[in-house]
Amino acid sequence: MDLGKRLKAKRKEKNISAEYLAKELGISVSTVYRYEDSSILKIPVSTFEKMCDILGTTPAQMMGNVPEKTVDIKSGNDLPVNFDNPKDAMEFLLKLPTVAAYGGYDPSKMDDETMVAFANEILQQLQLVSYKYR
Repeated sequence: MDLGKRLKAKRKEKNISAEYLAKELGISVSTVYRYEDSSILKIPVSTFEKMCDILGTTPAQMMGNVPEKTVDIKSGNDLPVNFDNPKDAMEFLLKLPTVAAYGGYDPSKMDDETMVAFANEILQQLQLVSYKYR
């Protein structure tokens, strides 16, 4: 399925009208339809990010770049879609020396829920950056 079809399917799934989406994005309704029928292939990154947010998805998921398999993060070769438990979240964070070196956070002061949310936020940012620079 191409991007346009995924956009339309997600919009319909969420019961969001093309008119509402266009208004929220500050674009015309016809542009929304042209994104959905793939008449326009290059959606501006800022528009795409906002569209994904409105549709309740991530750019990586919308692009179809989300693996359907369960990922073993211990191998270090694949990234999961998201984290569900603090142990995997902590292992992920510790494998990112650049993030650890940058600092500004103290894992020992984070509860389990915060640790998972923090790791998922970093994972989303990595997915977004990788999409942007393909």
